[in-house]
Amino acid sequence: MDSLISTAIPYDKKDWKDFMAEPVEFGSFYQLLQSVKEGREDESRELEWMLAEYEHAKESKSAYDELGQIFCHHGIMELYEYTGLDNIQTISKLNSSVWDYLKLRIGCSLADYMVKSMITHSKQHELSKKVGKKWEVSNEDIEANIEDLAKYVADGIIDIVYA
Repeated sequence: MDSLISTAIPYDKKDWKDFMAEPVEFGSFYQLLQSVKEGREDESRELEWMLAEYEHAKESKSAYDELGQIFCHHGIMELYEYTGLDNIQTISKLNSSVWDYLKLRIGCSLADYMVKSMITHSKQHELSKKVGKKWEVSNEDIEANIEDLAKYVADGIIDIVYA
């Protein structure tokens, strides 16, 4: 029994954090976006408030939560830019010929546009470096996952707007 105790690996919460990052999800954001799409005016103001908070992600819980919140804000702003509209309900009613025209005019799909913009924004503002330092996550780990996170956020927004 003594040999088992001497070979035990000490538990360090910081090391465990590196192995088990908390999953990120933005269910409350997506639910609010869905409500706004359905025309609930009071929810529209709440979405605006949430987006303002997400722009700087001051209430985030982890590195990827912070980046995801920033991407949620940025994604909605890029949705407005892509369509030339700033009303979620109106955007959600666009028919496929309008989306086809926008894709032709802009030169890429909404998903590609959003992801590319999120990545560019991240690089311009050195988010992986800043967020990594704040949350003690390596820049390499963030860079390895940032595109997937951008796709995850963009897909969630698009699933609601297109549905």
